[in-house]
Amino acid sequence: MHVLRAPRRAALAAATLTLAVAALLAGPPAGPAAAATSTSASDALTPSTGLLWGAHVADSAAADAESAVQGFEARIGRKLDLTRFYSRWNSPMPPQPVTSALAHGRTPVWSISPQTTSGTKHSWASIAAGTRDADIVAHARAVASLGAPVFLVFQHEPDYATGYGTPAEYRAAYRHYVEVFRAQGVTNVAWAWILTPGSFWATPSTAGADAYYPGDDVVDWLGLDPYNWFGCMAGGPTSWRPLAESVAPFHAWAAPHGKPLMLAEWGSVEDPDQPGRKATWWTEAMTTLAAYPEFKAALAFDAVGNCSWLVDSSESSLASFVAAGHSPAAHGRASAWLGSSTVQGAAPLPVAFDASRSTGTGRSTGSGVTSWTLAFGDGTSASGTGQPPASTTHTYAAGTWTATLTVRDATGSTSTDTRRVVAAAAPTVSASESDLTATSVTLKAWVGTHGEAGTATFEWGTTTAYGNRATSALLATGGTQAVSQKVTGLPSGATVHVRITATTPGGSTVVTRKLVTPGLPTFGWTTVSGRTTTAAKVSGGINPRGLTATTWVEYGTTTALGSTAAGPALAALTYEKGVDVALAGLSPRTTYYYRLAAANTAGTSRGPISTFTTLG
Repeated sequence: MHVLRAPRRAALAAATLTLAVAALLAGPPAGPAAAATSTSASDALTPSTGLLWGAHVADSAAADAESAVQGFEARIGRKLDLTRFYSRWNSPMPPQPVTSALAHGRTPVWSISPQTTSGTKHSWASIAAGTRDADIVAHARAVASLGAPVFLVFQHEPDYATGYGTPAEYRAAYRHYVEVFRAQGVTNVAWAWILTPGSFWATPSTAGADAYYPGDDVVDWLGLDPYNWFGCMAGGPTSWRPLAESVAPFHAWAAPHGKPLMLAEWGSVEDPDQPGRKATWWTEAMTTLAAYPEFKAALAFDAVGNCSWLVDSSESSLASFVAAGHSPAAHGRASAWLGSSTVQGAAPLPVAFDASRSTGTGRSTGSGVTSWTLAFGDGTSASGTGQPPASTTHTYAAGTWTATLTVRDATGSTSTDTRRVVAAAAPTVSASESDLTATSVTLKAWVGTHGEAGTATFEWGTTTAYGNRATSALLATGGTQAVSQKVTGLPSGATVHVRITATTPGGSTVVTRKLVTPGLPTFGWTTVSGRTTTAAKVSGGINPRGLTATTWVEYGTTTALGSTAAGPALAALTYEKGVDVALAGLSPRTTYYYRLAAANTAGTSRGPISTFTTLG
């Protein structure tokens, strides 16, 4: 009953839309661009025996739709033949989940709703009248650009879609949508028509299937969305409903049309009072499907909406679903599986590929392959006969590579799967500082990431233990990017140790630096030379501590000193600089006390007092 799942549908559509990428094609397709063969897309997708096994996988906890699907495949231990996606009318097309599915050898079952991302509904009457033809043409070009057969659904579950029009208007809109595609020469579409079980009952809960059926000439596959609700939502069905109860009326209605049948969404909730009942439901469902050879595809709905339809809602449910999916009946075509020990790391990057779960038509998972080829993407490959191995290791030089596995079975059916491998060089880093003050500085780094995203971490402190840290993101760009960190609260006149670490999939590169914050001048060595009866030269080392400084000597015949002699000005250096100061007008055979002095904007400092004696 789709009406009970409408909020869930909207949320899933929105999630899919955020992942949609790629602009609409600017021009018409160059002839019948996709699946332009003597065999129709529907024929190419219809297995001679058994089922195409698939799922819609919610991506709420994954990085993207493809990651969600791969995670689901890892849980069930096999490759999906089909994946289910939902788009709004004005979504960028084709969506990234659709292109990713095809790249990995899966076939999308793709629904397009005549509702925009802002919530505006385009009526079926307006679509049938041609007022949305420009949009439909754009959809057609995007589908043609895929270059492979796909299932396409215009307005799935129209029997529970409200606010669009009458059943007759739906039929007209559906037919017009298909006709625009055909006028554009698009041939890579198998048209799927999907309703809910209530439309096929003897006394329908809707206007009935016949009211919504647009005609055999525009429908290739007939689809049903059956669920076992079992009272999981207020107002929903309360009885435990085996799959046989939902599909029998649909199967009887479909028989005269001679079309392949699809469970476009299906699932069950748990029975809290009978653990394991859902597991039995899956097992009984497979028996039901086996009794109806017209069923050629089944896609589980692995998501949480108004109710939890997750396949792994319990260990027993997951185990039963896995057993069903591994059976020969759930392998209606060859299926390539390509796993990898890693897909990203520092070059040279060794990758162990696992192709052992690849499967032939009508065989249990991991059997039935007669030959295979694994092209590593760098011009080299491995191949063999029989079942492909669990480990084939290849070492990649720096670069981005796509490994492609192709398998063939005894029927001649082939399948492919791909893995993108990034072997990155370590980042390059250079660094400097600017805006140095007595208590702050701006740390700067220039990082070459070789096209990979990563991080730059700044650490600083008055020892090599550092103690302070800040991290900046690095973008996946090919050039050098600048990052900086403003540091405050430093001690004046202190040595500050800095470490910058840039990390990408290619590894980590570390640069260390040392700087001195401005402060009071400091003094090193002192000496006296050139003594005469009336003169002497005082020399010494002064560090102006990063600020321009004036220098002088204070001297006298007592420790009170009292006289001064000017020395040279010092630039804003961070290291010790030698200065010479001449003293004149001294008395012969007299002991003098003296010391170096310097001043900058941080203040005045004086060195220790020493003595010398003039000649006489």
